Amino acid sequence: TSTKYDEMYSEFLPLLPSLLQSLNRLQSGVHKQAMKDIFIELCLTVPVRLSNLLPYLPALMDPLVSALNGAGSNTLIAQGLRTLELCIDNLQPNFFYDKIEPVRAELIQSLWQTLQNSSENDNNAKTAFRVLGKCGARNRKTLQDPPKLEYVHPDAVAASVLVWFPNSNYPVKLPIQKVLDHALHILKSPNKDLFYMQHSLHVCQSYIISMINLSDTTLQIQKLLATISRKQGQVPPQMATKNSSNCLK
Repeated sequence: TSTKYDEMYSEFLPLLPSLLQSLNRLQSGVHKQAMKDIFIELCLTVPVRLSNLLPYLPALMDPLVSALNGAGSNTLIAQGLRTLELCIDNLQPNFFYDKIEPVRAELIQSLWQTLQNSSENDNNAKTAFRVLGKCGARNRKTLQDPPKLEYVHPDAVAASVLVWFPNSNYPVKLPIQKVLDHALHILKSPNKDLFYMQHSLHVCQSYIISMINLSDTTLQIQKLLATISRKQGQVPPQMATKNSSNCLK
């Protein structure tokens, strides 16, 4: 049996560079998620020994990050975790961490995300926790990295609250669009914890109350409430800064 595998490895090894390059190009292209999952899985399961993969480890980093980010199924996440743990267990730490340095932050964050999204008796979460432990202090190095922030023009902010600070003549507009979107997502999910559903409902109620002006007529309030569609999970684009400080009290 070992001889048969050796023959297969020797036949497959010359194809490895071009294969990984082609699969990387396909998985990063514009395809349906199901097709991307297939390309990612093929990258992570090429039939060669780990020692033969060493020169091509950088080519595996992008598919590994995509697998761990949960873009596909739990099976794909499990495959990514097995690949990462295999490398950590069998490669010299200095060599391996130098290879993953360009994507180190994304890898660690994806492991944390796996833990955050875990459920009871989730094998992926247990594996992610074990891998983080094997990374040692390196899994905390990400906390020192500057966050990747995206600038949003103030005029493009639909939902926000005004926050006043002492000794400041101008308020700070704090966007809460993503908070509202996440709260609505929790309310629409049937299996969410009651604790989170209650707080999500409180967030939505506070947002609606903050938009109501005392001078508004009954017709205006009814129109506002009718605009909010719980089924679609969309927040109306009205200016939420109007009397928005009420929701902070």
